[in-house]
Amino acid sequence: MNMNERQSDFEWLQQFARAGNQNAFRDLVRRHIDLVFATALHKVGDAGGAEEISQNVFSVLARKAWQFAPDDSLPAWLHKTSLLESKQWLRGTLRRRRREQAAAELGTTMKTPEEQTAFNALVPLLDEALLSLREKDRAALLLRFYEKQPLGEVGASLGVSEDTAQKRVQTALEKLSQFFQRRGYKTATVAAATAAMQHTAATASAATLSLVANAAIKSAPPALAGLSALLARFVTLTKAQTAVVCLVTVLAPVLWEWNDQRHANAALAQVKTRLRETQNEIEMVQTERQRLEILSQRLDDSLTHARMTVDQRAEMERQFAAWKQRTRARLLASDYQWPDDLPFVRIPKAIVPQLRVRHPIREPGLIKQEACELLGLSPAGREQMEAALQKHFAAMDNLMEQHLYETNRLDHTPPSAGALASQVWGLSPLGDEVKLHSDELLASLKTALGSERWPFFEEALRSPGTESLRQTLDLDAGERGQQLTVWIEERNAQLLVGYGWCSDQGSAFSSGGLALSRFSEDAQFPEGMTREHYLGFEQLPAALTEPAMAWLRQQAATRLPMKGGR
Repeated sequence: MNMNERQSDFEWLQQFARAGNQNAFRDLVRRHIDLVFATALHKVGDAGGAEEISQNVFSVLARKAWQFAPDDSLPAWLHKTSLLESKQWLRGTLRRRRREQAAAELGTTMKTPEEQTAFNALVPLLDEALLSLREKDRAALLLRFYEKQPLGEVGASLGVSEDTAQKRVQTALEKLSQFFQRRGYKTATVAAATAAMQHTAATASAATLSLVANAAIKSAPPALAGLSALLARFVTLTKAQTAVVCLVTVLAPVLWEWNDQRHANAALAQVKTRLRETQNEIEMVQTERQRLEILSQRLDDSLTHARMTVDQRAEMERQFAAWKQRTRARLLASDYQWPDDLPFVRIPKAIVPQLRVRHPIREPGLIKQEACELLGLSPAGREQMEAALQKHFAAMDNLMEQHLYETNRLDHTPPSAGALASQVWGLSPLGDEVKLHSDELLASLKTALGSERWPFFEEALRSPGTESLRQTLDLDAGERGQQLTVWIEERNAQLLVGYGWCSDQGSAFSSGGLALSRFSEDAQFPEGMTREHYLGFEQLPAALTEPAMAWLRQQAATRLPMKGGR
């Protein structure tokens, strides 16, 4: 057919309006059903509702088929009418939901529709964005995405070439993205607008097509018969019927004039609409100009700031070069004297093994900053060591939880004679699995430290004692059992906490005189200190200390008066 899409739509509408050609109207429905169905579906979020709206839209088209002019855009009209019908449907749905809610309050049961989730934040604004476009741009997008026509057919529909159609589609998508950006979605791009159009497109089933076409045709007024059939019918009329026909004939010119006036009013309304669209475009251009002016000012400010930053960086580099030269001179000096304003000192390597950091490692596998500085750890080396330590502590915690038990047996550290309450927790020897985890840990630490620093760390592991690094890492937990006793006693009208730890190999230590109030929920501690530090638990396994801390908090909540006299 050597005519564009709009002329074909107009021809079919005329065939249906003048001759009652139902096949022409079915072809119209088949061509545009996806556009109407997709618009209604993403507006109301319900397939049944979208089908009902599609029937209503094509029913209106069937009744108004004679009103369309050759230059009217049927896709644009169908899109706008679909939005209006969707709004009416949603209002009816809202009223129905309110009635269902009232019925539910009276004890009846009604099902409410499930909430539909939006594709993203752009989809609710898509219809408003499409209506802000010119009619030709909107028709191009609707034909391309909702009716899934190739660019060649889109160009034929609009009376332009395929390249021009592609440019028009691209320009319309850019306008959509600008519309979203003006609404606050600064990251909305042409790709996001394209995804929104593609996501909201939908295809109506063959059953829906047949149902919509039949319903619309039934709602349309019957077509006028041909002139010959009219004359043949006229000779059989009675006198009364003939008078009616004559009256209609007299009124025909008046009705024709009224129809022309209605078309003129419609054309005037279209001109006003285009004028409003032009005014909107002018406002958009002005807004874009203001945005560009603000952006230009920001760029000027950024350029000024960048120049200042370059000057500051040059000054910092000059100061750093001077500091580096001064430090290098002190490193190469024959004496060991260092100025007080420098943060470093130079010491022989032979002294490093004698330096100690108390409790260099804390659960769950953190290395103190001073220990990192002593070992000269880089950020990557520290991260590698802490990962190995955390894996080791997690494995040990799992083993200890399996061997933890509560008991009233006091092997080595009985509580004070006047204790008000006491509790004992024990850990039996963990077995050979400890050696497997310990060997894996030491191998990882040796790899992270390297051959030069590993001897210093290895020397720390050999040091015995209850506060040693070996105790913190629980390297001997496979062969020895452990027991922790915690008690509460009253001295000088104060409730105090005491505890004692021992192993079945003879190691033991204890502490007392700690205020129970320190274990209440509202107790305050200096920055960097916790209850565990206050009690001295940092060198003990978490499997023992966690239940002990929970027991002390419970005792504090039970035995101490609450604030405010409650």
